[in-house]
Amino acid sequence: MLSAHRLLAVAGVRALEIEALALPRACLGCERPMAREEQDACCALCLHRMRPLGAPACRRCGQPLDRWSLKVEADAQRRSCRVAAVGRTKDAAGSTCAFCKDWPTELSWATSAVWLEDGPARNLVHALKYGGWRIAAVPMADRIRLLGGPRLKALDALIPVPLGRTRRRERGHNQAALLAQALGRALGVPVLDGALRRTRETRSQTRLTPAERWKNVAGAFAADAAGLGGRRVAVVDDVLTTGATLGAAAAALALQGPVSIGAVTFARAMVPA
Repeated sequence: MLSAHRLLAVAGVRALEIEALALPRACLGCERPMAREEQDACCALCLHRMRPLGAPACRRCGQPLDRWSLKVEADAQRRSCRVAAVGRTKDAAGSTCAFCKDWPTELSWATSAVWLEDGPARNLVHALKYGGWRIAAVPMADRIRLLGGPRLKALDALIPVPLGRTRRRERGHNQAALLAQALGRALGVPVLDGALRRTRETRSQTRLTPAERWKNVAGAFAADAAGLGGRRVAVVDDVLTTGATLGAAAAALALQGPVSIGAVTFARAMVPA
């Protein structure tokens, strides 16, 4: 008898196959007509045009660092080592940058595949999020698999960020869940859809300042999944902007006792707003 996870995976594949039959033979990244032998939802040129995050980067959040940031991080690392040498608790500042220094400690790492720039990356996000094209999750998941780094190989489970009831009803789907399912199939990792739930409706984060984003999602999630103790999990969403939503989700999951909580997104906003 097939497990519940296997049944969901099979159902997801069937949905994608049906959608592929109805999909206009045009790339979701650039709308270029595609030849019949091109089976993907995104053409090879668009895949090439999506820009990965560069190196060197913060070891915790993956944000690229400039020369000044590298010096600040190195100085913090030396200070934390001196503190540890005299028997005190090691400061976490040595593994953080200005981008993630205010993240909750429960969120131990984050990785994103590409920058959210105008063009194929943004078009794929919009196709999945607002257009309802489930098949857009496939090339997005593939970019994450190829560019997301070695931490993905150590994961025990993926947990999508849930939508509130109103937004879920308006869209008819949760783009984070669709992306998590596609990524789970690509990595061979189970997806615990339903492990998180929204405890209240929140405003759209799109037009909020960074401070407003953190306040908007503070305490907005609760974890409903038992059995996370000792497991390595990652929260999945389509875009990382400030990390507020992912941090709030990680704080809720931490109550279930996973050994580590990371975050995985397809894209990262260029300038947090």
